[in-house]
Amino acid sequence: MTPISSPSRTDLDALFLQPVRLFIACLLADTSWHPELAVQQALGLPAADLDLHIESLRAAGYLRCRAEPRELRLTPLGLDRLLEHIGALKTVAATAGALVAEVRAALPAESPP
Repeated sequence: MTPISSPSRTDLDALFLQPVRLFIACLLADTSWHPELAVQQALGLPAADLDLHIESLRAAGYLRCRAEPRELRLTPLGLDRLLEHIGALKTVAATAGALVAEVRAALPAESPP
């Protein structure tokens, strides 16, 4: 069996395990200022829900906000953590795919799919 190579716990970011937060960071990955309304519309979220996710990212230092009209920007720290997280997710997905392929290849030829 193929050895399982797992990313370190520090590569997977707990904040980005919540898909909405991951997508917010992805939308802001150019690190320029974006209207909060544009992010809200892209995600199809109510303002109150988006605010909770923004506050979590802001408190971690991953996101900056500026006032009226409210704009959002990913910080350099946020971009670094986003890229590390995506790299770790790729490792997890590749390992899972390899394991599934190996297990499926080991099935007897007459086994149904």
